[in-house]
Amino acid sequence: MIISAMEAVAAAQRAHRTERTLPRWLVTSAGVVGAFLLAFAALFAGVGILYLIRDGGLGFGAKIHNALPLEQLAGQDSQPFSHMAIAWIPAGFVAGLAFFSLTRFGVLARTAVLTGLAAVSLLLAGAVSDSIAVNDPLSPHLASQLTRGATWIAVALFALGSLCAGLLPSRRRDAANRR
Repeated sequence: MIISAMEAVAAAQRAHRTERTLPRWLVTSAGVVGAFLLAFAALFAGVGILYLIRDGGLGFGAKIHNALPLEQLAGQDSQPFSHMAIAWIPAGFVAGLAFFSLTRFGVLARTAVLTGLAAVSLLLAGAVSDSIAVNDPLSPHLASQLTRGATWIAVALFALGSLCAGLLPSRRRDAANRR
């Protein structure tokens, strides 16, 4: 009788444990959604940093035209390369860390996804900024964004930052090597 009571308690504990666990697909999906949200936040932070340091004294390197689309009417849309690097490499690094922590993507897949996300987001944001700046509809400004060097430089620096995050030693790899 004691054995059967212990078995009943153990079975109840197992049943209780299985009720509390979430489905694996839900956890994975939440991680991917969280990674994308953090990547968008990193993109917004990159834009914000670029606007914050636009008048700073750390400007060296070639001037990149159309880096700040909302400043084009004031004639201050050009930024030195150093400002672009200061804004976009850390933003990409943070997005890369988010993807590494919350998804199972490999380094190249993560960099490719983040590069695509940055390209689409920044091209669309540039078109919206241009249409606002000159008070035009959005559609005429979409195709012209593809020729903007500043946007592609920002995308490349963002990708470089996310790639650098992928080159950090993995804690999962380190834990597996200790075994």
